[in-house]
Amino acid sequence: MEKAKKKYYDFIKTEEDWNRFVKKEKLLEYGIKPVKRAKIKGWAKLAFIIIRVYIAIMIVLVVLGFLHLL
Repeated sequence: MEKAKKKYYDFIKTEEDWNRFVKKEKLLEYGIKPVKRAKIKGWAKLAFIIIRVYIAIMIVLVVLGFLHLL
């Protein structure tokens, strides 16, 4: 039978182990790089606009419903 392979990252158990790993792999700027947003085009953009309008209408209806109860 084949032995189970040891995971490469098994040695990271504490914060100190993680810091040592980051330094060794030269990941000093880990997590600092900004993520760019994708441009929304076509029918997806229209769908998001419709969802926003729907949410706004629902909020107005909920507010009117609460005012009716008063």
